Amino acid sequence: MKNIIYSVIFLFLMGCSEKSEKNNRYTEGQVSSLNLGQIKARRKKIGSLEIVDINRILRRNIFAFQDLVKTIRLVPLETTKKSRIGPIYKVLATDSHIYIYDKVKSGGLAVFDHEGRFIRRIPNGKGSGELSGLYDIDFDEENNQLIAYEHSFLSFYSPDGEFIREESLPFDFFNIMSIPNGYLISVMPGQGNGGGDAFRDFNLWVTDKNFKVISVELPSHFVNISYYTWYRYLYKNKEIIVTQKFNDTIYQYEAETNRLQAKYLLDFHETKLPESYLEEGYAKFESASIDNDYFFYIGEYLEAGDFQLFCLRNRHRRSRSVVYRDKKSGNLTGGAISGFRIEDMPDLPPPQSTYKDEFISWYTPKKDFPFNTQSKILSETDKAKVRDLTKEDNPVLVFFRLNDF
Repeated sequence: MKNIIYSVIFLFLMGCSEKSEKNNRYTEGQVSSLNLGQIKARRKKIGSLEIVDINRILRRNIFAFQDLVKTIRLVPLETTKKSRIGPIYKVLATDSHIYIYDKVKSGGLAVFDHEGRFIRRIPNGKGSGELSGLYDIDFDEENNQLIAYEHSFLSFYSPDGEFIREESLPFDFFNIMSIPNGYLISVMPGQGNGGGDAFRDFNLWVTDKNFKVISVELPSHFVNISYYTWYRYLYKNKEIIVTQKFNDTIYQYEAETNRLQAKYLLDFHETKLPESYLEEGYAKFESASIDNDYFFYIGEYLEAGDFQLFCLRNRHRRSRSVVYRDKKSGNLTGGAISGFRIEDMPDLPPPQSTYKDEFISWYTPKKDFPFNTQSKILSETDKAKVRDLTKEDNPVLVFFRLNDF
């Protein structure tokens, strides 16, 4: 019931963004700009598909996370009246800034530098440059601009958050990623898109910078299951990775050639939700996933340096397993619970982002944490940064590297 309520709220927000009232029906010119008459759906290329057998990892309950960690550095986010951070959806780190997309007013965006000093919170509201129903953010390296996607609008900002312009969009989607000369767009299955309805059951759209559609990829599976999450399906570090709802295949997108190829196939047959439950509608799917500890959401993927992170979930049972993989050795480790010593490091949720060869997680500070003074992993400088922080302060970002294993 809780998940159904979240889905209803999410769909309500999709339809009720204040800015969308200016553009509640796509014009003939907007539909024409999509170039849909010239588009053909393409089949994905298999490429050198690598099978990753994670069955044995998912049976493990506790794994020694602390033994994996090579280095940790802490970035406490400055706490002021304007910089207060709500629950975090996404952390985006560039070479000069850190952007926090949080739950403030149904989607807020705050800008910090790499030391955690507060620069600006982009205001929520209905005016130009203000945010009303934020869905995703990314950084356009080609044009050195922060981009923020709202329903039917894309806003552009300077790296430190100064508003530049906004553009009305010719269709709706879920996630966006800037690529050279264009964008990758993750579309929700069955989402109405005016003149783009012919392709609405394809998850991935590739466009140029003017949103003219170049190609569509990845036909949706099980579109009769209306199950949405705040997770992303587009990931960028050294490689551009695309994932899909209810799909155990992870794809790599090559921007130079506009090619999508299957890269990894996750083998977790012992805990995978049988497709028969997905073919019969939401009620059957929900019942099967509640009565059994099947994993059905496998869209989360991160890559930092030579390491990968796969995250599998059954949100109905609130169960989750994480799997770390060393790409050089092919070795795997992971499980449902990460083992650590509070004297050495904080209890971290699975990372939600990366920066170069570091994973990024965070924790809520507390003044009497033992690691504030005793840790052998943290530097003395980092201990001093967090020693006097309390739960009233903003979260502390944790950038960490892994050992080879």
